[in-house]
Amino acid sequence: MKKLLLILLMLLVVGAFAQTRKKHAKKKVSRTTKHRVRHRVSTREEEPVLQPEFQYVTMGADKKIVFTDPPDGQEKPFVIINDTVYNGRLEELKVDNIIDVSVVKRKGARIMYGPKAAAGAIVIKTKQHLPANLAYNTLPLPKPRPQQKPFMFNEEVTYGKVEDIDPKKILSIDTLIQPKFVGSKDNDTTVSVTTKVYGKKLYQWKFGTLSKAYKTYIRSRRGNDNGVNYVLSDGTTLTGGKEEDLIKLLKVYNSDIKSVTFAGATGKRSNRTPTTVTIEINEQSN
Repeated sequence: MKKLLLILLMLLVVGAFAQTRKKHAKKKVSRTTKHRVRHRVSTREEEPVLQPEFQYVTMGADKKIVFTDPPDGQEKPFVIINDTVYNGRLEELKVDNIIDVSVVKRKGARIMYGPKAAAGAIVIKTKQHLPANLAYNTLPLPKPRPQQKPFMFNEEVTYGKVEDIDPKKILSIDTLIQPKFVGSKDNDTTVSVTTKVYGKKLYQWKFGTLSKAYKTYIRSRRGNDNGVNYVLSDGTTLTGGKEEDLIKLLKVYNSDIKSVTFAGATGKRSNRTPTTVTIEINEQSN
């Protein structure tokens, strides 16, 4: 009898334990599903609704530009015509007078032009002359560029001002006189500017074409000829690296050179003979 009672008690305990486990499992499932649903709802709420940008500029069926103003109440784009801010309506612009149109989207426009271009930006370039039926304040003309006479800078045509070049870098300024065109009796003058660095490269290049040893020497020293003695036919000695001798070496470059002989440095430090370049010039050009 005692054995039967023990068996019944054991069955009751096992059954109660199983029921409690089922209840706990159901609670866990309900909690996880609720958490997942909340997470999904929160992620959907956080996603911003992207509104498509308004198409201010489109291409018509006749392959011509079509401007469209935004509806009333919406922000207008920031419009620049020939480097001038334009506040009028886009539809009033004459398409035939426009050369180029660039549309900048909102993000890029804010970076370039600030908050005033929150709705985007449109950059327009027009022709030089305006049509008669368009007011000048509606479509401004491009700013004319001042015409500047070119000059030679290190043997290349350059536009600008000679005054903008650092005087410390200039080696020589020469005036070239030549006919305006082939067969013309009228002459035209052009200013030629040579810098110190370029002048050094010129005479080193010419001396190197006449002496392979000198060319190898200059290349090994990356154009540094400080302390090199250049001995001319008349006995004049010019030293590389000296600014007062640099213009004289440039004149030697422009002369008719017959030969160039290179002799490397010899001896010890206490009794060292410097590197010497002997330059023989034809008597006619000397």
